[in-house]
Amino acid sequence: MQIPISIIIPTMNRPESLDRTLKYIFEGYNTPNQIVIVDQSQVEEVRNENQKVLLNYKSENVSTVYEYQLLPSLTKARNLGMSKATNEIIVLADDDIDVNVDTLQNVYSIMQDSNIAMIAGIDELTQSSSTNIGYIFGTKSYSKRNIGHVTRSMLGRYPDNIKARVETQWAQGYFFVVRKNLMDKWQCRWDESLTSYAYAEDLDFSFGYYKHAHAEGLKCIIDPTVKVKHLATKEYRIPNAKSLYMYVINRAYLSHKHDMGAIGLIASFWCNFWRLIHSIVKRQNPKVLARAIWCSFIYRKDICSGNLDYGKFMKE
Repeated sequence: MQIPISIIIPTMNRPESLDRTLKYIFEGYNTPNQIVIVDQSQVEEVRNENQKVLLNYKSENVSTVYEYQLLPSLTKARNLGMSKATNEIIVLADDDIDVNVDTLQNVYSIMQDSNIAMIAGIDELTQSSSTNIGYIFGTKSYSKRNIGHVTRSMLGRYPDNIKARVETQWAQGYFFVVRKNLMDKWQCRWDESLTSYAYAEDLDFSFGYYKHAHAEGLKCIIDPTVKVKHLATKEYRIPNAKSLYMYVINRAYLSHKHDMGAIGLIASFWCNFWRLIHSIVKRQNPKVLARAIWCSFIYRKDICSGNLDYGKFMKE
């Protein structure tokens, strides 16, 4: 049975992965009545293949929307996709997930409670943390360990072994649910200063959305009945050197944007320092990470203004 849910899926260069994702979505107990695909593939043959994949799921009960975006950017793609969504319940998803057969049914049921503004999906393939050292290094918050939270060092964390519904301050982008009327009311958009494929984009949007919801007494939750398997395809991933710069620079930008203040600066430095020590011990590009940390100081004005020129930073 079709239900009034819009699913927005950005994709790039992997039609087989997209096809598998859509296959799992439409094998569920309940299926969406709108699918929006934003294709950023650079090769025409691949774009044609993606359009053929989408056509396989079109019917008189299912609206399929295909949009091509020339400039690859997750934030631009999701903004474009959201502008095409017609339903109140919007699912933002990656193109490399296996959706459980009852997940959309559970999403629709949960969202009938008007007090719930956001649902963060759970990845069944995520392994629980085996150490508590993150509490010391600032990558996790001990006081908020039982909820999904954003640390002062600008990192998002979910609690381990989620067995019951819990609050969350953010959502991972592979699968989460928001309301169209609230996005419009709060003018929530993806920050297009963030241009690459990393979780900073997800953290920024969902944390901002959460703050609006929290101010109005609405709930943002992680629910154990909303599950997917995030396959985390390794194709077209960001090179390691750039990912280290993004790890430092994006967090510096978001710390300023979300008003973390002096405590945020100290927490970020503490977290970066121990990440650097770890990279030295493990011999994982410590020089690159050290340069990224240095750039976060000397280019702070540019970074805080949203001028995230990673190429420029990496030449420093």
